[in-house]
Amino acid sequence: MSSYVLFLLLGLGSGAVYGMLALGLVLKHRSGGVVDFGHGAVAMFIAYVYLGLTNEGTLQFPWLGIPHEIDLGGPLSTWPAIAVSLVYAAIFGAVLYYLIYRPLRAATPLTRVCASVGTMLALQAIAVLNFGTTAKSTPAILPNKPFKIGDITVPVDRLWFAGIVIVLAVLLAAVYRFTRFGLATRAAAENEQGAALVGLSADRIAAGNWVLATILAGVAGILIAPVSTVDPSSYTLFIVPALGCALLARFQSFAVAAGAGLVLGMLQSEITKLLTVVSWLPEEGLPQALPFLLIVIAMTLFSRGVGARGVVAELKNPSLGRPTRPVPTAIMCFVVGTIALIVLSGSLRVAMTASICTTCLALSLVVLTGYVGQVSLAQMSFAGIGGFEVTHLFGPSMPFFITLLASALVAIPLGLLIGLPALRLRGVNLAVVTLAAAFALDAVLFNREDFGGGLAGRDVPDPSLFGWNVGIADGNDYPRVIFGVVALLIVCVVGVLVARLRNGAAGRMFIAVRSNERAAAAIGIDVARTKLMAFGLSAFIAGLGGGLLAYQQQTVSAPSFATFASLSLLAVTYVAGVGRIAGAVVAGVMLSSTGLFVTAMDKAFGVGKYQLLVAGVALTLTAIKQPDGIAATPPPPLVKLWAWLNSKWEKRGSGNGAAPPTPVEAPRAAVKS
Repeated sequence: MSSYVLFLLLGLGSGAVYGMLALGLVLKHRSGGVVDFGHGAVAMFIAYVYLGLTNEGTLQFPWLGIPHEIDLGGPLSTWPAIAVSLVYAAIFGAVLYYLIYRPLRAATPLTRVCASVGTMLALQAIAVLNFGTTAKSTPAILPNKPFKIGDITVPVDRLWFAGIVIVLAVLLAAVYRFTRFGLATRAAAENEQGAALVGLSADRIAAGNWVLATILAGVAGILIAPVSTVDPSSYTLFIVPALGCALLARFQSFAVAAGAGLVLGMLQSEITKLLTVVSWLPEEGLPQALPFLLIVIAMTLFSRGVGARGVVAELKNPSLGRPTRPVPTAIMCFVVGTIALIVLSGSLRVAMTASICTTCLALSLVVLTGYVGQVSLAQMSFAGIGGFEVTHLFGPSMPFFITLLASALVAIPLGLLIGLPALRLRGVNLAVVTLAAAFALDAVLFNREDFGGGLAGRDVPDPSLFGWNVGIADGNDYPRVIFGVVALLIVCVVGVLVARLRNGAAGRMFIAVRSNERAAAAIGIDVARTKLMAFGLSAFIAGLGGGLLAYQQQTVSAPSFATFASLSLLAVTYVAGVGRIAGAVVAGVMLSSTGLFVTAMDKAFGVGKYQLLVAGVALTLTAIKQPDGIAATPPPPLVKLWAWLNSKWEKRGSGNGAAPPTPVEAPRAAVKS
């Protein structure tokens, strides 16, 4: 029994970090209405600042190109380095707020989520480029001598961790309940216009809270560094359990957020112990996944969502395109894509094929996030089901299309299951739950040896059609045009079906739910059924894209469908235009890390390693300046080209009696599709 108690106490370290990060998330939401997915990345970067001060005597800055560090003449001792790091955190928090989050105070939840995800991706990319991926450690900060409690000996720093987070929660609760600053924060959160009438500045209040939250993130990042080595990925993903704790506290209660963090860390540690004594428990990923599943269940059953804030401005969703001629557009895209596949060779042809697969994945986000407004951070999990099932369902006599279709159909139940919380949650709450679900699937399912093949992955058989090999490789013939053409045909058909969906009755229901769920229900739309239909359809399209990606890569493994892959997909699709089919094409061809444009630029200028940074910065800038995306404002040469092509098409079909659109309306309407 003592060993079980020991593992519970050991979990206080990670639990305290979750709790401190959750306290910062509660602060940010209470003051600015933002659920900051980049909060863990901020903690990671402040930890690197602290490491630079203590190990090398340098002060680090979050940029590239120009010198990103200043030599201070020698390493600093522990407490001066902590003081400098926390002052740095305060300044960094103020800069982030005024540059990124202040312009988004009146933005939609989707826009805010995308901006914070962009910040997270950018900071992680900067950390990878400046500091590398090798984990770094630092000497202990808190006392870590053994401490005996009865028959149990535990490092005393775990008790210090728990004590610190409890004290912080009590102090914050007291400040925000009894001080003028706390009352002003609550007033501004309830009604910005009313607060302004009594002389309160919502901007200054939010900035102060943001600074405090960033300092808390810095404290968490610095204190956990001696216990858990610092690296860009694991630190950034601390945000997942922290978001779960903050969600459980409904982004309001400091006590619940801190307590949930401690309990979650203890539960994870206890599961690690149980894995050594209970043989039937799954060995892969259970400590990471089970607590998140419990949070999902709790929020689905009991949550009524985070209350809306009183804001001055009217919220505006990203605009939607309306496809006017989907079939001619698809035919032209197929012809242009086929010519590109024939003309290109080597790595550029591979990149073009990858662009086609990414376009299919982006179409799943157009349906779910663009048309229905449901923020999903689990799209690559749906794609992973389709990709891995290709290797499980394949049979020697099974045609290629049947295998691909069956694999995509397997993803639908998962989409419906993850979509269930959408019946009670929306906006950022749903984003948190889908992110937790993606993290759990990655840990429990995709990394299993029997399902995902472990580190080596699973080999994908060559697809065949009527006995003809249509795979991307045939002996030394790689990459083959035929696979790209088949994949392009499938994606064009999916694009036409999505366009028909947008213009049909189901599309009108989707848009009605996106605009106002209560109004949609008042006119007889079954909101719950509509949401589940959107999740199921989106999962099917993502499953198709995952299957195509598996055939294109020839070996499918867990990293291809990891949590960061879902975040990157959201980034490129939102930047391109999440409300438009053309946005999916731009995302696949222009913005995807393995796509045609990025690969060509990498070959010419060696910039491929900056793709994640560019995607993160572009996502943040798009959320601030142009939420409608690149596809909403096509460049004039493309508009003129489309007008010419459209006029040729109209001359061929002039006998149908329909009046042709104006030269301006036609290309803009077509490109907006």
